[in-house]
Amino acid sequence: MKHIQLLFFLTALLHFFAFSNPEEEKQKVVQAIDSLEVFVYTTPINNETKTDLIVSCNKLALLYRQLPDKKQIEYATRLQMITDRINDPDLTINILQILADAQYKLDNNEEAIELNYKIFNLYSIRNDEVNTAKALMKIGHNYYNQNKYIKAKDYYERALSTFKKNQYFTGIAESLQRIALILSHWGEYDEALNHNFEALNFWKEIGDILQIANVNFSIGTIYQELGDLDRAKECFHKSLNLYQELNSTFELVKTTSHIGDIYLEEKQYDEALEYYQKAELIGKQANSIKLKAEAAFNIGKAYNLKGDHYKAIDYQRAALKLNEELGDKKALAENYAELGLVYFNFTHYDRALYYFKKGLDISLEINYKFQNNIYYQYLSEVYAILGNYEDAYRYYKLYISGRDQISSEEAKQKTAELQAKYQLSVKEKENERLRHNEQLHRAQIKNQWLLMGFVAFALILLIVLATIFRRRYKQNRRLNVQLSLKNNEIENHRKKVEHLNADLQEANAAKDRFFSIIAHDLKNPFNSLMGLVDLLIEEFQSFKEKEQLEFLHQIKASSDKIYALLQNLLMWGSNQLGKTEVVKEKIDLSKTARESVTLIQSLADKKNITLEMNIPPNTWAYADKNMVSTILLNLVTNAIKFTPQDGTVEVQCFNKTNHVEVMVADSGVGISPKNLEQLFKIDSKVQSTGTENEKGTGLGLILCKEFIEKNNGRIWAESIEGSGSWFYFTLPVSEDSVIEEPISPTQKIKFSTLSAQ
Repeated sequence: MKHIQLLFFLTALLHFFAFSNPEEEKQKVVQAIDSLEVFVYTTPINNETKTDLIVSCNKLALLYRQLPDKKQIEYATRLQMITDRINDPDLTINILQILADAQYKLDNNEEAIELNYKIFNLYSIRNDEVNTAKALMKIGHNYYNQNKYIKAKDYYERALSTFKKNQYFTGIAESLQRIALILSHWGEYDEALNHNFEALNFWKEIGDILQIANVNFSIGTIYQELGDLDRAKECFHKSLNLYQELNSTFELVKTTSHIGDIYLEEKQYDEALEYYQKAELIGKQANSIKLKAEAAFNIGKAYNLKGDHYKAIDYQRAALKLNEELGDKKALAENYAELGLVYFNFTHYDRALYYFKKGLDISLEINYKFQNNIYYQYLSEVYAILGNYEDAYRYYKLYISGRDQISSEEAKQKTAELQAKYQLSVKEKENERLRHNEQLHRAQIKNQWLLMGFVAFALILLIVLATIFRRRYKQNRRLNVQLSLKNNEIENHRKKVEHLNADLQEANAAKDRFFSIIAHDLKNPFNSLMGLVDLLIEEFQSFKEKEQLEFLHQIKASSDKIYALLQNLLMWGSNQLGKTEVVKEKIDLSKTARESVTLIQSLADKKNITLEMNIPPNTWAYADKNMVSTILLNLVTNAIKFTPQDGTVEVQCFNKTNHVEVMVADSGVGISPKNLEQLFKIDSKVQSTGTENEKGTGLGLILCKEFIEKNNGRIWAESIEGSGSWFYFTLPVSEDSVIEEPISPTQKIKFSTLSAQ
């Protein structure tokens, strides 16, 4: 009954605060607490009032969780005196959990451990093994917070054993993750990876996408520590995709920044900047000052390493301003060091000295030993360059002293950990030996009882059961084999039918498109050509020489259109029949593109369109030269067709690891999202008219797609309606190149000179 009342209270509370602002909500919480406390502290405890008091105390516990941590401890400690007298185990555990969680958040780990032990004992009395294991996990967290990794691991392993016994998969996965974290801290990366992969399997079984992403992120950080940057990137990208699916802003920024860190480590500064800028954009959308500061700091660091000191200074100053607003002194200490380093690399030593000194003051204030030593080293170098050898020597001595102190502390900690691990290992072996002896003794006693009492009965029963199961097993096995064969036969037949249907639909679409082009698109220009010729023959003497010349120009233009259409049609038809021979060779894209574009320069000149070629000489690809020429000719012709007078068409190339990416961009009318989806499809009937009513069949794009695929490349398009279109295709750079799936070209569109117009 009391659980139902509590549920009603929770529902009412949610409706109560749904449309309140924070200040009003805080005031209402305080009022609700005051009202309940009056009832709790003034009502005598007896059989008639006990139920109402338990419900009210649980309501108070729920409200206390909305208070600051120190207030939670104050109020819950006061309420504990009443709950001890009520003597309700559920209520007692509820209050203890509030106190333990609040102490943990305040880093009062010893107090939190004591409270979690009480919770553990209460659950032990009730034989609630899953909740006792959860209490052990929290004790492990408390020890981990104190850097007592040996004890933390012991409690996590005890919890893991209990979770496995009860087949509580969530607890198993969580404890495996925590143990992996400690193993990673100790540098036992193989074991840490094994635990993480085991946890990953459980999370996949449970279906918890967030935890799957978290484990992939943890695995990525281990690979990053091991220097296996490719595997680290692969894991981070898996996490990134899942975080995007969940729209987890903080995790998205964290993961994107880690990928940027890897590129920075590989000295691929442009790629690092790309991911840092993505993290910056996500941080802005989340409106988080901390995320914005971290993103600005990372971008500034990348620009500094790239040698763009002006941008590095701008971003570091932006990060500095945000960290000052947050009051994050640790971040400020790191920020000033990076800003000073930019000026140092920029040879502005006075400014570098100023920021190093200011950052050192903050670092000393918070006793940030590692950062102090970095400042000592930087200041020693700056003073040496400025010729102030006395101060340079003084800071160098501080640097050496600090380095030795840090090394000594790390050595002591490592020695203590190794000693504790050894003692734990000895203790575990002894416990394992005792457990083994006890299990052996119990097994012997059990076997004696079984032998004396139930041997005959067990044998008879086993024989009967074995006979029954054997018959059923044979029967089921025979039926399963028959069913499997039948299912395979049905599945194979279904796949054949689907494949034939797909081939038939594609053939029908090709046939329809072929007849459509012949019936309409080829017929119309022929009618126009024949009409012009008839008119010129019949009325030749009545036209002036200038008019006759104009008619001849029109006849020439119609002939060119028909020739271009026939050429595409014949190429496409030959390709469909499999008669197109692909002759791949190493070609210079710059030379090939210029030869192709020269053929259609006159089309651009008629519309006063600027053709820009931005493919550097000696840009090589491995492909069929004639096919590449046809592709460029079709794409640039289309771009001119849909670009108005005085526009721009740009051909640009991007060099990748094992392929090149060519972009044909225009400042034309663009393509609607609906039509964009139908491009490159043989069965689509999307046809558009150029800016000066130029006609097209869409066959050119189909031909481009087929030619690109024959050369092991990809083709795609992006467009902003009213602002222009961007057509991309990729080609391998060598015979054995494998083209990866491209990253979205949004960045290229964003920085394109065309979109800037």
